[in-house]
Amino acid sequence: MRELDRIRKALAAAAARGDAVLLATVLGVEGSVYRGAGARMLVTADGNTVCAVSGGCLEADIVARAPDVLAANRNEVVRYDTRASDDDIVGLGLGCQGIIDLLLEPLAGAALHEAVAFFDRLVGHRDRVTVLTLQRSEVGGPPVGSRLLLDEHGSIIEGDASLLALESDLAREIVRPAIPLVICGGGADAIPLVNLAKLMGWHVTVIDHRASFASASRFPEADVVINVNLTHDPGALAGRLLLDGRTAAVVMAHSAAHDRAYLHVMLDAGAFYIGVLGPRRRTNELMGDGAGGSERALPPHVYAPVGLDLGAESPEEIALAIVAEVAAVNVGRMGGHMRDRSGPIHGTENRSSLPSSIAAGAIQPD
Repeated sequence: MRELDRIRKALAAAAARGDAVLLATVLGVEGSVYRGAGARMLVTADGNTVCAVSGGCLEADIVARAPDVLAANRNEVVRYDTRASDDDIVGLGLGCQGIIDLLLEPLAGAALHEAVAFFDRLVGHRDRVTVLTLQRSEVGGPPVGSRLLLDEHGSIIEGDASLLALESDLAREIVRPAIPLVICGGGADAIPLVNLAKLMGWHVTVIDHRASFASASRFPEADVVINVNLTHDPGALAGRLLLDGRTAAVVMAHSAAHDRAYLHVMLDAGAFYIGVLGPRRRTNELMGDGAGGSERALPPHVYAPVGLDLGAESPEEIALAIVAEVAAVNVGRMGGHMRDRSGPIHGTENRSSLPSSIAAGAIQPD
């Protein structure tokens, strides 16, 4: 999401200057490649780039193509096939062994302003959305690059509904919203966690019962800082913070009473991820009504001790372990070694077929 927001801001800046830009989007991949579907890069009028679509292999060639694509003022799809044993044939010195399909979009004037508005809407969705992009076009049909947005239930949000009849010509991208992370406790160890989560592009809220700890000056990177004492009023967050099944929370107030209150509020809210600092036994106690609570299996969405097993010791290392675990859980990964993964690096979610009900046009716009 951070990358998508950077693209949005760069598009808006170009529109404000009146510049033309080239937007490159990865539509699909096969084999071993660095980036997956949905990776984007912007080439500005002076040849500078924002973000990347590979590990550095393709960017120079895309920049070289930009003037011609901008002059033609027509979307096109290009394929980079890096499976040849001698990649000098391609002339790019590519290190991957896969196929990358890229949509190149020249954007200027009204088209650029429309793109800015589209990405404004895209980053504003709190739910997961699917972006369908037409990568092949027939004479008289919708142009290459036409898009359709579906919500997580498959209903049309916006776009050309006729694209649903062209399933085999559509590229599919899943866009997940920024993770809303709630950090319960404003101690010194929360500071690197806030900073790293913001680097990931997440929406970060810090809560603490101490006014001196719950201050914007202490957490300048946080989106929201709340001073509230949930041990006195468990419902004090109502109307101040949206907590639901999309929320990730980390309980780290270093106080049994306050951690217990935070934990139960997050449990009641149905947060998809609740990490608790400290040993599992302490979390078991917090799950009960008081110290020494009954030993029982933790709910599957409660992670204690919090974080991946990285051997973390310092606050910065612990923050890394926590952020990595939240990121893995958010996409259904286990967080193990990549060398032990038997399937594709980027998974198959973005390449799977549309549900038959959608492809057949049974689901209509709201």
